[in-house]
Amino acid sequence: MKLRVYGAQPDELRLYEEAEKQGDLSFVFAKAPLNEETVQEVQDCEALILLTNCQVNEKVAEELSKRGVKYLACRSAGTDHVDYTAVKRLGMRCCNVPFYAPEAIAEHTILMALRVLRHEKKCSAKVAAGDYTLEGLKGRQLGQLTAGVLGTGRIGRTTMSLLNGFGARVLGWDPYPNEAAAKLCTYVERDELLKQSDIIFLHCPLTPDSYHVIGRETLGMMREGAVLINTARGGLVDQNAVLEALESGRLGGFAFDVYENEAAFVRKKKTLDEIDDPTFQALLARDDAIYSPHVAFYTDGAIYSMIEVTLANLREYLTTGQCRNEVKEEAGPV
Repeated sequence: MKLRVYGAQPDELRLYEEAEKQGDLSFVFAKAPLNEETVQEVQDCEALILLTNCQVNEKVAEELSKRGVKYLACRSAGTDHVDYTAVKRLGMRCCNVPFYAPEAIAEHTILMALRVLRHEKKCSAKVAAGDYTLEGLKGRQLGQLTAGVLGTGRIGRTTMSLLNGFGARVLGWDPYPNEAAAKLCTYVERDELLKQSDIIFLHCPLTPDSYHVIGRETLGMMREGAVLINTARGGLVDQNAVLEALESGRLGGFAFDVYENEAAFVRKKKTLDEIDDPTFQALLARDDAIYSPHVAFYTDGAIYSMIEVTLANLREYLTTGQCRNEVKEEAGPV
């Protein structure tokens, strides 16, 4: 099976080289993400390995089908970058990596929370400017807060476990409650979680029902000065509403590893002026907003696991015609 790989980093190539030695898979490496412009470069490939900055809309899916692509292997848990309805209609198969080192994302989530709570961005700016005073740097202790977790799948549960280690009171909400999470949190209704929490963590999949789950209405339910952490999917948050809440003081801080329109700049080198997004520019200019460019997952262990499972998925298709990690039309918990 010949595969086209998107987004492979130099230090990952050896993993593909080792896989190629088995003789059943061969790889070509794309230089740019898949989209309506670059789909024309796909030639003689049965399968594609995709990152989340690849965009498979209906037009791209139709072109891929014409070019003989049979399998789309998402090297991620989330698959909202793929128009599954179009892919299914065209007879292509799509698989994902349901979980891979949830500890990596959970650790980064806690890191971002601490950076906001302890005003790390402002502190670093003050030191760079030669200001070593305490003004504006009084923080909050995570262990003294009520933490709400929206989404109690593997990543949410791992974050809860870390929060418990800090001594925080942990609330949880999920449309699919589970016994493992119930041991780590107190389940409450979503609106009640928003009202009670000092800091809110998003670990939901992006679905039509969860799109902009954090918007003006839900921000209005949150405690004055609450903090929001998003390491899940950018589309969960109405960024304009968040910016307004920060400016008014309704929201006390925002840390985000994902952004709704991130495909325009993530995995690229651009100055802030070159990114045509006034909301993103305004957020990055604030001391109370902290951003990382979709790197929460990016550890050596997680990358190895993602590639290993992705290749196992494709080998399963190749040998049996089926895959245990095939994407279903209805998204479940991450």
